[in-house]
Amino acid sequence: MSPRVVLVTDPAYADDVIVCAVEAAASALPVGALAVQLRDKKRDPSSLRAFAMRLRAVTHNVGVHFVVNGDAHLARDVAADGVHLGVVAAQRTTVAEARAIMGAGAFVSLAAHTDEAVVKALEAYADAVLVSPIFAVHGKGPPRGLAAIARARTLASGDLLVYALGGIGTESARACVDAGADGIAVIRALLAVPDPASVARAFREILAAKSLV
Repeated sequence: MSPRVVLVTDPAYADDVIVCAVEAAASALPVGALAVQLRDKKRDPSSLRAFAMRLRAVTHNVGVHFVVNGDAHLARDVAADGVHLGVVAAQRTTVAEARAIMGAGAFVSLAAHTDEAVVKALEAYADAVLVSPIFAVHGKGPPRGLAAIARARTLASGDLLVYALGGIGTESARACVDAGADGIAVIRALLAVPDPASVARAFREILAAKSLV
């Protein structure tokens, strides 16, 4: 199963909070439906590697995909399932290089803040795009709205997984899926709540209604 919910980590939350959220969300979703993307630009390399190893162990134990943000070498070293690359990396050679480092079967996703980025991701043979920001998020620029998902779905056809990212919670996830998203990517929706499992169950119901899980 392709991941349908992507939990993007945030250094604003303690490591234990992140790990607990991963385990709780995994308990409420089918095996393989959840992915964790380690995104942390504040840690020093040794600390980042240590946390990556911890998350790899946790995700492996609960049947969750693990993706490292921006560093294919680290992703390979910790036996991650894939790597997420930024917009400027959306070139064929860069995606190919990531797979050369990690292995041909590595999952490679790209950020897509514009329709052009979706086209570039398709041309680069990426596996997925994270289309954002869909809704308003402080510091992330103007929201692109649900139309951005619909355009990405049309551009990607069936060759790219399209994930909606940016201000998504249980109330807005259904609209994102209805607009054509294959899944959703979230941060605070799972990290900033006392009961991540209940939120994950709500996401599961929304995705199941579209036969995505």
